[in-house]
Amino acid sequence: MGFWNAVNLSFTLAKADFKLKNEGSYLGILWYLVNPILTFVLLSLIFYDRLGNYIPHYLAYVFFGVIMFNLLQKTLLESCKVIFANPVIKSIHFSRGSLVGAIVLKNMFSHFFEVALLLVLLVVFNIPIYGLIFYVFILALFSIFLFGSALILSSTNMYLLDLENIWLFLSSLLFFATPIFYTFGGQVKLFYLNLFNPLYFFISLARDYVLYSDFSRVWILFGAIFYTLLFLLVGLLFFNKLKGKFAELI
Repeated sequence: MGFWNAVNLSFTLAKADFKLKNEGSYLGILWYLVNPILTFVLLSLIFYDRLGNYIPHYLAYVFFGVIMFNLLQKTLLESCKVIFANPVIKSIHFSRGSLVGAIVLKNMFSHFFEVALLLVLLVVFNIPIYGLIFYVFILALFSIFLFGSALILSSTNMYLLDLENIWLFLSSLLFFATPIFYTFGGQVKLFYLNLFNPLYFFISLARDYVLYSDFSRVWILFGAIFYTLLFLLVGLLFFNKLKGKFAELI
């Protein structure tokens, strides 16, 4: 199957799954917003008085971190079980990577509604909205990174059946290790630790470009590009090496 055929199949599967999950639901797409909104409200209530005066546009700062983390967590969690959830791969020949691509695209669809709420915050707090143009580029990078990461998890789960639970645990640690609702301040060790955290680069890049119109930290951009290419390459190598055994292991 050619590249564009695989992309088209991913888009078709993502659109069908997105519609299916909303069919018959009274709240529909609002369910996608419940988790990030509640997380945002809770963090804001707890930390605004402590950090709000030290971090410019603190509420938008927190919300940006929450929705990007939410996109990563949901996408990678679903990728852990995508192969086992589709036993049809035993009998039909098609691009297995399209299943992973569909997960990324489906979660991107729901992320657009989170971005709509972000737009409201930007308007309310008088933050220029033209920065969202740059977020299109950042989101493209982030989606490629997510695709590479999802390829790794989806193929590894065939041999590590507890991977879904492991990812839930690790993502909880990642939430607190990443500066989602705080800044590093004088915590040098935490800063160096986050140099090995791809999510830190994507969130920082989005905040710099969209919230602060700050393009001076070029190393953040290069870091995001580096991790995107690294995880895509490793993901493709992992997936292509192992995909031939998927039908045997299901």
